Amino acid sequence: MSGGYDERCAADLANVSEGRDLSREDRAWLARVVTGAVRPNRDKPLWDLAHALAALARFQGCRDGRDLVTLALDPGLARADAIAARLSGMRAGAGVAIDGRGLVLQDGGEGWRTTWSGLARLLALAEFVLTAEDLEQFATVSGWLDDLVAEPGSDGATFLAKRLARHLAAYRNAHLPLAPLERRFRAILGFLDGQRSFVDDDILGFWRNEMATGERPGFRTVAEHFVTFEAASGLLGGLESLSSPVSLDAAEGWEERLDASLADLAAAEPAEALAALLSDLPNGPKILTGAERDDLVDFLRLEPFHRTRPLTALRAASFGRVQSGIANRLRRGSGGGDVAERASCAEAESYAALQERAGSLAKHLARMLKIAAALRIADRDALPAETRAALDAAEADLRRVRRAGFEDRAELAAGFAAVDATLVRLAEETGRLEQALAALARQRPLEPAFAADRVIFAQAFAEAYAGEAAA
Repeated sequence: MSGGYDERCAADLANVSEGRDLSREDRAWLARVVTGAVRPNRDKPLWDLAHALAALARFQGCRDGRDLVTLALDPGLARADAIAARLSGMRAGAGVAIDGRGLVLQDGGEGWRTTWSGLARLLALAEFVLTAEDLEQFATVSGWLDDLVAEPGSDGATFLAKRLARHLAAYRNAHLPLAPLERRFRAILGFLDGQRSFVDDDILGFWRNEMATGERPGFRTVAEHFVTFEAASGLLGGLESLSSPVSLDAAEGWEERLDASLADLAAAEPAEALAALLSDLPNGPKILTGAERDDLVDFLRLEPFHRTRPLTALRAASFGRVQSGIANRLRRGSGGGDVAERASCAEAESYAALQERAGSLAKHLARMLKIAAALRIADRDALPAETRAALDAAEADLRRVRRAGFEDRAELAAGFAAVDATLVRLAEETGRLEQALAALARQRPLEPAFAADRVIFAQAFAEAYAGEAAA
């Protein structure tokens, strides 16, 4: 991936840039327009393009869209001086004019104008829109140009601009890995008043706000969005550029820095790392039961929030599970408590109970690590007495384990060896979760925190699912 876009987009940009021999500045401009990195209005270049094409349609007296296609793809019009020389020697049509600086569309009011260099850039953008994805949308865009030629005024240009904006938005979603994330980033930034720092209660507040507007997102999903938002803020040095004008050219080496940062983020979204490790664990030997695995997923799915924002991890584990139950009930239409009963959060697991469960998981994984060491280290004579004693204790503990796959020592040793690295990582992270929850409990006692949150979540659920609860 380059510049936050995939290989197809990179090839489309290269075809236009190399075919028109664009300068470095013009290549950067085209890339910013295509990727939506133009601030404050990403669609302004498309609005300009539509008006430029309307002006050219009038100027040239175009008969249909093919005449505009010919202009857009003409390599002889790749530079400002060539465009000025070509058009200056022609007689302008009605409603359009040229002056010493460029092209003017005169259609009431102040009209629209661009410089010759601006027109050269816009024609490069027109070529991109026409030829991207191996000409896949060529016929569609050409048809839009037919419509523009039929009505080459400001109304026709405005309509074309809207079409082009939708077209390029779809292109970004297909070829920019981060495009689907931008909407959620904008919403979060708006809620945070443009700041990229936040606390647990900001996450809860954002979720409540979304619930109140009828969106009904899962709390877990919102928390995962904040995980990605925080990661992106760190990688890109802040997301202020999503809400305010920015000049990438002002930052030396911006292309390389952006390439590396976006590639890191798109390649591995942090919220999925530990969950992926858990999903890849083999079923045997049964180091973790199904219930233990599910509990770990609940606790660790918001990596790194389980150690940095443990209150959000508790909220997701307790009330996120309640909301999932409501969603499942609505999807199935039956089974378990009704919507009103679930929305009351009467069955939500308390934070103290979750802390106890996290401690049990940490203790179990530490136990499994000791057993793994005992299985791996056969020659112990040269080890310190304390280490030998610990391994002997693990051997004794192993004989007490009654789990599937723990009967045959050779097979068990092979099974543990296959997941050694994963087991170490899970044990470390669960230990960090236990420590984070203990620190949270000292700062914010868990029982009153849970009671206060239950009121908040129950109210949000009752209001959001009132219609279904009454049905």
